[in-house]
Amino acid sequence: MLSLRPAVRALFPPIDPSRLAFRGGIFALLLGVALVILYPVSLDQAGWVQSDAHFGWLAILGLLFGSLVGNSRVRRGSAPMLGAIVGMIAVVALTTMSAGPQPFHVKLVTLATNVNNWLTQVLAGEAGTDPTPFVLFLGATCWSTAFWGSYALARFRRPWDLVFFQAFILVVNVSLALRPLFFDLVVFSVLSLLLLARLHVVSLSERWERRRLVPGADMEWRVLRGGLTWTLVLIMLASFTPRIGAADALGSAWGTFEGPWHSVENEWQRFFAGVYGPSRIQGVSFSDVIRLGLAPNLGDKVVMYITASESHFLRATAYDFYTGVGWKSNDDRQEDKTDALNYAGRKKLDVTIDPVNPKGALLFAPSEPVQASIPRTFIYGEDKSFSSQMRAKDRAQATGRYIVTSAVSIATKEDLRRAGAAPAAITERYDQLPTTVPARVRQLAAAITRDKTNAYDKAEAIELYLRTNFKYSTVVKAPPSGRDPVDYFLFDLKEDFCEYFASSMVVMLRSVGVPARVVEGYTMGTFDEPTGRYMITERNAHAWVEVYFAGYGWIEFEPTPSEAVVSRPETAVDISATSPETGPSNQSPDLLDRCQRNAGCADDQGIPQGDSGADSGAGTNLISAADFRPLWWGALLAAILALLGYIRFQLRFRRMRAADAAFGKMRLLAAYAGMQQRPYQTVSEYAGTLGQALPRVERQVHAIARAQVIERYSPRPASDAEAQAARRALRAVSWELLRRVPRRLWRGVRGIVAS
Repeated sequence: MLSLRPAVRALFPPIDPSRLAFRGGIFALLLGVALVILYPVSLDQAGWVQSDAHFGWLAILGLLFGSLVGNSRVRRGSAPMLGAIVGMIAVVALTTMSAGPQPFHVKLVTLATNVNNWLTQVLAGEAGTDPTPFVLFLGATCWSTAFWGSYALARFRRPWDLVFFQAFILVVNVSLALRPLFFDLVVFSVLSLLLLARLHVVSLSERWERRRLVPGADMEWRVLRGGLTWTLVLIMLASFTPRIGAADALGSAWGTFEGPWHSVENEWQRFFAGVYGPSRIQGVSFSDVIRLGLAPNLGDKVVMYITASESHFLRATAYDFYTGVGWKSNDDRQEDKTDALNYAGRKKLDVTIDPVNPKGALLFAPSEPVQASIPRTFIYGEDKSFSSQMRAKDRAQATGRYIVTSAVSIATKEDLRRAGAAPAAITERYDQLPTTVPARVRQLAAAITRDKTNAYDKAEAIELYLRTNFKYSTVVKAPPSGRDPVDYFLFDLKEDFCEYFASSMVVMLRSVGVPARVVEGYTMGTFDEPTGRYMITERNAHAWVEVYFAGYGWIEFEPTPSEAVVSRPETAVDISATSPETGPSNQSPDLLDRCQRNAGCADDQGIPQGDSGADSGAGTNLISAADFRPLWWGALLAAILALLGYIRFQLRFRRMRAADAAFGKMRLLAAYAGMQQRPYQTVSEYAGTLGQALPRVERQVHAIARAQVIERYSPRPASDAEAQAARRALRAVSWELLRRVPRRLWRGVRGIVAS
């Protein structure tokens, strides 16, 4: 034990109680607490995880412990280790305590088991489906940023560390959150300004005290007022000024880092695939990763116009790897051309695309694209005969008209039934399934295809099973934590979004040895007779299935009952009598019912309309749809600031006698209202000037000044009656002065705007 004492004293040296005060006093401490609490509040609004009530306590404890360590004699090299050890204990302990009503040791064992299972999944290359590590990670960010910021403030007198750390994690959360949280940044800006202004005043006061200078009574108010005014002006400018000037530079920069960023993003989503948040995604991005259970808010915004002789799905991205919670594309090779025309049973089809709201450098094309009228790159894997994506080399060129040529299939059902076995490289990659897929999913697929002898009949059987036994819905439900989304859809939900249908079909096909992949893009939209073009809106976003057939490539299937099946002739004899695409005779009852609700399908066209399912013509009550949360937060912030200001105002005079306090409060409030006491004015002279400016309370002003003169210059202090009279007079004077403060602020703002 004696040998451990030096180490313990090095980590926990004696603390001088006189140095424990938070820099800037109680007002700065309250601002610091509000600043670090904002990040946990923002996490709660984002809704990443359910058990997040302890994040706020971690932030507060980190702030207080950082100040404690910074004010102590802990050596600079030992502080990081001490903060990490205490933080680790605090994060694990509070996370365990918030997990449920079970005994602590039971919850701790469960937490350790969940982390171990998560590590096993991640190291095996699969998706981490348990949200526990993400909860621990968020708790660690709450603790560490608050601790290091507070420690730097106490030890090195650096306020910017606390502001920067909190700003970084808050901006990341607001950027990634699936809800609009911009107001959190506004509140953060105001709180940061107030804290920085307060700490700046403290630094100035310390400097003046060393030089034996006495600052004016309203000095702190002037600093806060000026900083707050300019902060609000900058926030308004940032909100309303155009961003066109930086758009090109930012677009070029994003084009440089887009690839590496997507790689990091994909790995991040694999690590924390069990985390779901409420969706605010406007439209769809067609990124390299799909998360099942997150629905985009599809609107009526026009995406593009299409000129084509036939109706086809418009492919954006194809996905090959099932993570256990969604899909991702592992293709990372790029080529300027592809060998898709080498497949049998295909013909060329030219399509003209006029983008309205382009998706970055992404180019759209039916089936398998082979060329485009602008410089392009095909994204593919080991096999150059097909690609998963086509992108413009110059991002700017994807915003204008371009023409794509695709190799679309005209293979018959008989052709596809006679197709041989797929190459080993194809089956190895497109039969991939994680070990987390439940056995009953495989058993269901085997039962559906029991009497089928070829890949096409198996695909058609599973497609028919999904279209017959499940319903389409635009209300997307996320799977419970730890549940495979396909298993959840097949055995619990029974109805959901198109991504669930496509994923279920692909997983079941892979489980019976049929190579398949999920594809996302758009259906062909509505046909506009006057212009001869198809109009594609966000509501036409869709997911479908492609199955690989040796010699014929990837062939489309449609398992979602809200869309028409892909029509193909039975034999070569039927080709002249059958369109290779969907027709009115193939429309399902669900599709017809949805068309009646939306009035969006042309009966004479038989065109798929996408995953809409919502009444685009319904009126909306703007008042009920308005989000009043920013107003409530603004009112709450104003109330908190008013309370803090009142507390600070009272604390400044807590050690003065009644007469001195009354005069000091009157003088400070008068300074706020723009009526400062001049250095050459005596108490009585100042009271005369102030009384003339406030004729309604002139008598009360002189009563306060008279008590101050007696208190300060008389041999005897002011009597209790005189002090009581001064306090009563102060109430009337205070209200009169407070009424004039907003007027002065308004005049200042008008002056700034006018200048």
